[in-house]
Amino acid sequence: MNRQHTIIDGYNLLHAIPALKKTLAHDAASARESLIHAVAQLTHRRKIRCTIVFDGAPPGTSGGHPSHAPVHVVYSHPVSADEKIRSMIEHSKNRSLLSIVSSDRGITDFARVCSCETHASKHFANLLTANDDAVTEKTDAPLSPSQIQEWLTLFEKKQPDT
Repeated sequence: MNRQHTIIDGYNLLHAIPALKKTLAHDAASARESLIHAVAQLTHRRKIRCTIVFDGAPPGTSGGHPSHAPVHVVYSHPVSADEKIRSMIEHSKNRSLLSIVSSDRGITDFARVCSCETHASKHFANLLTANDDAVTEKTDAPLSPSQIQEWLTLFEKKQPDT
């Protein structure tokens, strides 16, 4: 079954979410886990596949990484996250189903040339944190019509007839 696959530049997105950027400064593992959890909730609701690519080697060896299906977490060592994402795009069988989340112009330009959809990390962060207390300290609030349209556009869903 072919479905959208979102590939996220992990640290790029972490830096686009103020609360997680602040956490990242003193507890990188906690910041990564919070991001993974928030993305897992989103991808589960939207029934999309998602891969988060972090620079470097996986942290520690104790017990592995907790499951956040349908999110797949990749550490790029020995190459950079940018190189890993480029490789994932190059090896994809259906690039038009890829959605790349990064603010790195080199990655987004490459992705567009390869017929992938692209989203700036800040834009995706705004969508991700719009209604997620696990990432922000905002209170729950309904999505505005423009936010709903952004979600629908991002995940290629059509609004029901009203």
